[in-house]
Amino acid sequence: MSGIKRRTELDELEEIARVATRAALEAYEPVPPEWIKNLTLGTLFEDDHRIFQLYIAGERRQDSIIISSAKVNRKTRAVEVTITNLKKRSAS
Repeated sequence: MSGIKRRTELDELEEIARVATRAALEAYEPVPPEWIKNLTLGTLFEDDHRIFQLYIAGERRQDSIIISSAKVNRKTRAVEVTITNLKKRSAS
C-alpha cells in the first residue's frame, strides 16, 4: 500500500466548509491574537449535514467562544456559514 491518503467524504466536506468560512471571515475583523492559541475545529453530525465549527476552547464547553459554523449538506454540497463573536469590518 502506498503512502497516499484517500480523501474521504468528510475531508471533502471540511474543505468546502474551510473555503466558505475563509470567504465569510473576510467581512469581519481578524480573530484576536490571544484567541489563536486555543483555536479549535469541531465537527458535528446532523442528519444529512456536517457542521464544522471554529471555536476558542474554554475550560468548560459552555465557556467556549464559537467564531464560525459552516453547515454543509453532504448530498448537495451546499454550504451555509454563520459568523459570531467577531465585529464586521467597517466600510471604508
